[in-house]
Amino acid sequence: MKKVLFVHDGPIYTNDDKSIFYGVHYNDTLIQRYSYFGNSVNFLMRRAVVSEKDGQNFSIIKHPAFSFIEVPNFKSIKAYFKKTEAIAIIKKAVDEHDVIILRLPSAIGTIAFEYASSINKPILIEKVACVYDALWNYDWRGRLIASQKMKKYQDILQKASHTIYVTDHFLQSRYPTEGKSIGCSDVIVTDLDDAILNKRIVKIVNLPKVLTIGTVAAIDVPYKGQADVIQAIAILKKQNILFNYKIVGQGDASRLNKIIEQCQVADLVEIVGPLKSAQVFDFLDTIDLYIQPSKTEGLPRAVIEAMSRACPILGSDIAGIPELINKNSLFQAGNISEIVEFLKQLNKSTLEQWARENFIKAATFNMETLNIKREEFYKEFKKDFNLL
Repeated sequence: MKKVLFVHDGPIYTNDDKSIFYGVHYNDTLIQRYSYFGNSVNFLMRRAVVSEKDGQNFSIIKHPAFSFIEVPNFKSIKAYFKKTEAIAIIKKAVDEHDVIILRLPSAIGTIAFEYASSINKPILIEKVACVYDALWNYDWRGRLIASQKMKKYQDILQKASHTIYVTDHFLQSRYPTEGKSIGCSDVIVTDLDDAILNKRIVKIVNLPKVLTIGTVAAIDVPYKGQADVIQAIAILKKQNILFNYKIVGQGDASRLNKIIEQCQVADLVEIVGPLKSAQVFDFLDTIDLYIQPSKTEGLPRAVIEAMSRACPILGSDIAGIPELINKNSLFQAGNISEIVEFLKQLNKSTLEQWARENFIKAATFNMETLNIKREEFYKEFKKDFNLL
């Protein structure tokens, strides 16, 4: 059987001695998907250590096909001297595997692509986000290199033989390929019982005086936009219009906590932290409105998951979000005033309309349907590289 190498920047979470591996989107389901190509699936990425207590918020990776190769962090200025070591590890891993799966954008993935291409390894690319938007909305240093990095990934995608985009249009338009490709989300939606929608409608009919808004996204990067919602909550509070805001996601919360304190909304905003996949769906059932304020995305799986729970959704007008939700529920990314106005104008009729539309749309992301589409592409990939 073949050996599969999955390459991304990560990090993947472990305990101190690497005897336990934790993940949210790196999980047994993903490993099972890649085991289509071989009986071992090796993750090549960075590692971060979490305590046993924090690890309880993640799923434990138990799949027998899973193994891990650690790449040292070389992305920061302080750690840049480790790049030579990282390149050697990446090249050795590529040499030792038969199928290379690259999730881009990724600094490790870029190095792996260049080397794997030079030795004619079968490469399957998953294009999940726009590097330009991520860098431009990170800080001033990111803006200096955003165009250069975008051009780098455009060159990679143009050369790629097989690419899976998570969007239907957005990423394809920015990073076109001359090779074979499909648009196929990596979200997992299984339970779409009508009872979910009916329960949501009852919830909307009986809305509380103070609505609860929720976001599921990484909390340690500014381009996910939670700070914009926090500031909108603060503006509305001064007008005696109250909303609760719950933020789910992994990462260092210190930046957002500082903003919450500065805006004086600690009584209204709660950072929940990371949740396991099943817990995320439970969380979505408790909120009255989902908001995705991102300034960069691919096709945000959290939005699709919220749709599958019939959540009314507000979202920024970037990347793949307009492919998912009603155009009348989109606001300009980073425009706090628009968020404020949307929240002020919410009513039960609109919320019910969005809930129904979103639940119907979620059916197009049924896991079984996407798996069939993805596996057909996998078969074509194996055939093209004589891996059958």
